[in-house]
Amino acid sequence: MNNHRFILQPYKGVGSRHSCPACHNKRCFSRYIDTEKQISFPDDVGRCDHEQSCGYHLTPKEYFERNPEAKPLHSDFTAPSAWRAKPTEQRKPTSFIASETVAQTLHGYEKNNLYLFLRSKFGAEDALLLMKDYRVGTSKHWPGSCVFWQTDINGSVRAG
Repeated sequence: MNNHRFILQPYKGVGSRHSCPACHNKRCFSRYIDTEKQISFPDDVGRCDHEQSCGYHLTPKEYFERNPEAKPLHSDFTAPSAWRAKPTEQRKPTSFIASETVAQTLHGYEKNNLYLFLRSKFGAEDALLLMKDYRVGTSKHWPGSCVFWQTDINGSVRAG
């Protein structure tokens, strides 16, 4: 769900909207609130509904950057969860497909539908050259199917 600490005040009728500090229009300004109810922001921290003509938007982050003295006044202030550094994840080792498995698929092109199509358009020699250049294999998944091997820059096959 919503895990942001500072949010715009939810709409509860025109009474929950205020005058914009920039364009001075009434009932078009939403103020930021602290969901933990520990910090009260000044009346100019919020967003105007008139995005095209006014565009005023002062976020809590910008407010704290402009007023660093406001941060220490609240000893229990903690950064919102969106600003916290994420814990480092353990990287899984990369898995590869054995070169023997790949080699077993790089033949049997007389049954491969892609090869048969390329042969009809370019001739047998060029079609075979394309299949070898792009390491397209023949699969047993269904009759005539092919496999496109996903090869990294080191020449290791990761998927097909």
